[in-house]
Amino acid sequence: MEHVTGHTAEQQVVDALASAWVSLGLEYATGAPDVTAIYAYGASEDGSTFVETLFEQNGTITHPSRLRGVDASDARVDRLHELMFEDLRAARARFAELGVPAPTEYRIRYDCAAGRLQVDISRESRFGPDSDRLMEEGIADWLGGRAPRLL
Repeated sequence: MEHVTGHTAEQQVVDALASAWVSLGLEYATGAPDVTAIYAYGASEDGSTFVETLFEQNGTITHPSRLRGVDASDARVDRLHELMFEDLRAARARFAELGVPAPTEYRIRYDCAAGRLQVDISRESRFGPDSDRLMEEGIADWLGGRAPRLL
């Protein structure tokens, strides 16, 4: 994983995506008690894409459908994912315009109390046609034993 800092055009695209996804997470979690962190994950390679936002609530990382204190309906979760997909498509298009390979994986953590953002990307092919791994497993690779079970 590569930690992203600086002001190159490429980094600006990653920063814009991270900002968009964190904003979506903050909006989704409005009213939910004891949310201390937002985790946004995305993977995209070989025509397949996966996105997810997770929330740390009372020390446990949970899926948006299980976040307490908000409307966690299927329709709302689906809309969150749709917006994340749109943002990722826009970022990939911008990378193509720049002539830069798009990252294959994004790991974004926002500490709500400290207002601290950590963004890591990878361009390693991990989930392509030669792999038996699912993109959804990237969350467990990232968060280890803290990752919620796949839904």
